[in-house]
Amino acid sequence: MNHLAPGLLVLLTLATAPAYAHGGGNKCKKIHADLVEVSATEGCNPGLSSCFLGEVDGNHGVRGVTHFAADSGAAGPSTSPGFISYSGPFEYRLEKGNLTMRETGVTTSGPVPGVVTAYQKIVAGTGEFAGATGYFFVSGEKDGLGLVETFINGEICFQK
Repeated sequence: MNHLAPGLLVLLTLATAPAYAHGGGNKCKKIHADLVEVSATEGCNPGLSSCFLGEVDGNHGVRGVTHFAADSGAAGPSTSPGFISYSGPFEYRLEKGNLTMRETGVTTSGPVPGVVTAYQKIVAGTGEFAGATGYFFVSGEKDGLGLVETFINGEICFQK
């Protein structure tokens, strides 16, 4: 009796199975993207006097334009001077649908060069992204003149 055959069958099954994660049979895809945003006073969503407009270039359909405007903020810890925390809706307007995220992050304050890092959670999607769940980690630099350049790592999970 060949004892390798059952183990080999399991390995072949795992190697050829699609990537599923998070229980419930969702198919998840790792996301990697570049995001460039600029501070704007025109082209913002109705009712907003300022926002960040951007372009995203990533894998798995994450290519298009973005919109962000913080709806809350606070001073950072006293032991970390110069940082503020913020949160707001972040929109990805992509070719095959839209993703609406909730972004919460920290950044250096003021109009000086600095850094930004944030967590974005998917709260809604349309088109190909309808029903999607997942998150992005966004991290990068800002030039102090309104330009923000970041990199995105995360995942989007789709229903089977």
